[in-house]
This record gives sequence, C-alpha cells and structure tokens, in this order.
Amino acid sequence: MTGYDDRHGCGYVLSTGSDATTPTPHTLAVTHEGLTVRATPELAAALRDALANRPVARLGWSGPEVPLTLDDRILLAWLRHTVGGVLTVSGGPER
Repeated sequence: MTGYDDRHGCGYVLSTGSDATTPTPHTLAVTHEGLTVRATPELAAALRDALANRPVARLGWSGPEVPLTLDDRILLAWLRHTVGGVLTVSGGPER
C-alpha cells in the first residue's frame, strides 16, 4: 500500500503478508500478535503508537470502531480513516 499521511505531511509505504518478510531499504518491521508488517519509519512510528495507546480502527467514516490489528482488512481501514491518503493497494483485501 502506498499513501500520503495527511496528519504528518509525508508519503508512506506499507507491506503486509509475504511482502513483509523481506527487509527492504528505508522500512521498519512492526510486529503485533504474531503478524509482521513493514512500513516507512514515520508510518511505523504512528502504527506502534496507535497499537500502544489507541488500538482501535474505524471500518468506515462513521464507525464502527474495532480493535486495531495487523490483519490486512483492519489495517487498511485504519490507514483510510485514521491516517488518510491511501493511494494504491496492490493485492489487498476486498472491501
């Protein structure tokens, strides 16, 4: 997934599943409940902060809120409705 963080004014890249198993330049691994994703440093910091301090994601603009996990569907919802600016998704979950 690629996008633009509306809150911090920077682009981001996020890799999940098998794409997250290979370290790539300028990304950091984030692991939670046995799942690992790779993200650009700013997004990795935001995700770690959210998992530690506000571990919820909205599935739509008006809710409902669900526990934040690194499951593709939940993570994509968090990016869309909390971080903002999802530009492209390759091989992602169906809505």
